[in-house]
Amino acid sequence: MRNVSLLVAIGVNESGYREFLGICEGAKEDKTGWSAFLKHLKERGLKGVRLITSDACLGLAESAAEFFPDAAWQRCVVHWYRNIFSHVPSTKVREIAAMLRRSTPARTLRRRARRPPE
Repeated sequence: MRNVSLLVAIGVNESGYREFLGICEGAKEDKTGWSAFLKHLKERGLKGVRLITSDACLGLAESAAEFFPDAAWQRCVVHWYRNIFSHVPSTKVREIAAMLRRSTPARTLRRRARRPPE
């Protein structure tokens, strides 16, 4: 058995549906691995990339800027929350989670309407 990283790309098409773009096995999530993967995707015809969302992987952020310079990069909210909660005492997690929910935009207008007033 050996440890490997799986580099995965999922896109959202013009109709708003997710599409599986590719997967690649890499030794680790470094710039070299991400660069090879993004180069492969670009060579297969991937274009029009406007936003890349990921964890705080610097290798991906650096590679993305090289291969898709017009695309913005954004930190994944789930990973951001996990990092925050790893530093919060367990007795304060619910309180902090409620604060974060209020400060994070809702996914839909319906969810926003259900939020209690601040």
